[in-house]
Amino acid sequence: MFRLFKKEKKIEPTQFFDFPRNEEGINKVIDWLKTASELIVDIDQTNHIYVSTTSEGKTFLSVYTDVYQRVPAYKKNDRFITLDFAGIVSIFEENMGLDFLWLNPNSDSVQLNRSVFTAHYRVEKNSEIQIGLPAERPVAIIDFLLEYAQNEPSIRRIYLGLMRNKQEFSYVVFIDSDNAKAIVPEIGPKIGELCLADDTLYPVDFIYDNFLNEDQYLIYVNGVD
Repeated sequence: MFRLFKKEKKIEPTQFFDFPRNEEGINKVIDWLKTASELIVDIDQTNHIYVSTTSEGKTFLSVYTDVYQRVPAYKKNDRFITLDFAGIVSIFEENMGLDFLWLNPNSDSVQLNRSVFTAHYRVEKNSEIQIGLPAERPVAIIDFLLEYAQNEPSIRRIYLGLMRNKQEFSYVVFIDSDNAKAIVPEIGPKIGELCLADDTLYPVDFIYDNFLNEDQYLIYVNGVD
């Protein structure tokens, strides 16, 4: 739904999330987002969403929990739309270059990596990518994948490696299954939450073409304990 902001009595932003900024608090924010139905996203006069860039070159989507969390405040003719969690997921799916969501920037602020919303991301053309084994096995991620695979008979194998793209690291996962394109959107946000909850973990990226096809990256084989 598109809206034009109407002038209202000025109200100073308040603390919307009464949660500590730790693992438990971030998970509560994510849980709240998943049930939200009126998340506010700014749009321009041509109905395109606004995307901003940090000084480090990271692109982000600003989202507000209510109109009073926006700093600076809305003015006449400012435009926005309201979306639910699925709508935000769609924005990240359709905009592969978005790095993170910034909830209530300049107010009661929380930043969430794109892995909370989607497992897909963009690798720039001609990027030099290095793949290897992580120095420390991401036990929480592996345990999650193994438990899921044991209840999903279509999964034949799972591979996991560590990818370096420029100066950024992430775990890269290939799921050998005819249902992979349905499985990845289902488990991607859950794994994203695991990564946010443990600062020692890198984000997880899923691939559909297996360039990890070596035994050293194999973490699961169907029918083998």
